[in-house]
Formats: sequence, structure tokens, C-alpha cells
Amino acid sequence: MESPVNTNRTFFIPLKCLISEAYPEGIVKMKKKFQIIFQTINILSLDVVAGSIMTGIFACKVLDVELDFWWILILALAVWVMYSTDHLLDAWRGKTLATIKRHRFHYHNRQIILPIWFIAAATCIVLSFLMLERDILFLGMLIGIGILLYFGAIYFANKKRPLLLQKELFIAVIYIAGIWLAPLVWHGENPNDMIWMLISNLVLLAWSEGILISWFEFDKDTIDQHTSFSILFGKKASRRFVYFLLLLVFAFSISGILIIGDSMLFRIAFAIELMMGIVLIVLISFSNVFDKNELYRYVGEASFLLPGLILLF
Repeated sequence: MESPVNTNRTFFIPLKCLISEAYPEGIVKMKKKFQIIFQTINILSLDVVAGSIMTGIFACKVLDVELDFWWILILALAVWVMYSTDHLLDAWRGKTLATIKRHRFHYHNRQIILPIWFIAAATCIVLSFLMLERDILFLGMLIGIGILLYFGAIYFANKKRPLLLQKELFIAVIYIAGIWLAPLVWHGENPNDMIWMLISNLVLLAWSEGILISWFEFDKDTIDQHTSFSILFGKKASRRFVYFLLLLVFAFSISGILIIGDSMLFRIAFAIELMMGIVLIVLISFSNVFDKNELYRYVGEASFLLPGLILLF
């Protein structure tokens, strides 16, 4: 007479076999689908748009101003238009020979992307005139003119970009300035030192993330003849500079948490920026891990979703 243990084995072994035979193919297909979804989101800079919304919510919460739906929509459109412009210009220069997947995608799908770009840009402009206050509109127009001048300069400079036209720094400043513009106007008071530190931290984080991407894509940028930060200054110097920027972020954040922050909300805000810096320093410290399947892009952009944690407090 067989023991209960043997009976269980005869029942469960075939079941395990059935599971192992049935599921791997489905898991592989599901994994590929998720990869395609995440790649498309990243290629189209939709993750950057999501990050800008979270950072906008962060700014409104810190400044204690009411969140406006139309402003969030305008912000999302403006960020997507700006980033897509950069990708389309790079794609047009590289055309079918581009080695960076994002640029190839934008070139091959330009007939679909360009009409969407024009609609998004037009919608952004119309909504800005209809829904935003005069002060915000005026300052926003100045930022928009700056963006146009910058993209015009890098287009006509072609591959010979001077140091002042480095897009990593420019995009970081414009990105954060554009997000904080309306909340600061609504705040109606001169920002104190804590607010300036929070804003400075975000600029440093955005700049670090931009340089970090160029560091990972050094070889591809070399082939495509792009003049990124890492191409100009070299991989070793760029890596050291990222560490330097992130050390500044850590110094500002820790001092904000322990010394400068005069309320729990501000301490939490500095703690969130510290978490963002930790994510980026992990990326560059364990580059071999995150270089696979362009994980550095997904994780780097995802770090800018962390400001949304402020909603929990």
C-alpha cells in the first residue's frame, strides 16, 4: 500500500510538468509585450511627460497652491513638443543611418509624428492664451522664444556645437523652469532659500540624468557624430562630473532634511530629491547591470516620477 506522500508525488509531478510546459511561452510573449509598451513610452518621451506632471504636482504641493487641470495639460503638451523637437532634429540628421533606436523610430515614423507634433504645439499655444494668466503667459513666451533660439542655433551649428549649446544643461534648466513657472507666479511671494534649494536640486538632477544618458550612449553618439556632453568631455570626466553633481544634491538634500527644512513637508520634499539622487548614483555605479536592454533610460526617467510621492503627505 502506497503512503500518502507517494500519492501526492504522483499527483503533483505531472501537474508541475504541465505548468512548466504551458506557462513559459505565455510568459515570454507577455514579457515581449511589456517590453514593446515600455520602449514605445520611452521612445515617444511619454515617461518624461509623466515625470513633468509629477514634478509639477510636487511644486504646487510645496508652494501650497491649487493644482490647475488646464495648466497640467499645457505643461504635458509643452514638454512633449520640446523633447520631440529634439528627437526629430537628431533623427533628421541621422536619418536611416542613426544607431540610436529613438532617432531611427522618429525618422521612420516622421509622417505620423509630425502631424501629431503640429497639433500638440498648436493646442498648447491656443490653450495657453485661453487658460493661463497674463504673467504666466508672458514668462512662458520668453521661455518658448529661448527654446526656439536654442534649437535654431543647434540646427545651424550642425555638428560644431560650442560648449554653450550643450543640450543637457539647457534642457535641464528649461524643463525645471517651465514646470515651476506657474506655481511660483501663483505663490505670489519671493521664494525663500528652501524653495530655491529644492529647485536647484531638481536642475542638478535633471542635468545629471541627461549627462548619464549621454555617458551610456557614448559609442552610439560617436558613430552618429552627436556632440553630447560625454563626447565633448570624455567618458571618464563625464562620470566624475555626474558624481560631483549628485554629491551636491546629497549635500543640499541632507542639509534640508536635518537643518534648513522648517516643516515636515519640506523635509519630505528634500527626502524625495535625495531618493532621486540615490537612483541616479546607483545607475552609474552599477552601469553593467543597467546597460542591458537600455534599462538606464527607463530607470533614469522613472526617477522623476518620485516627486509624485509628495501626494501621500
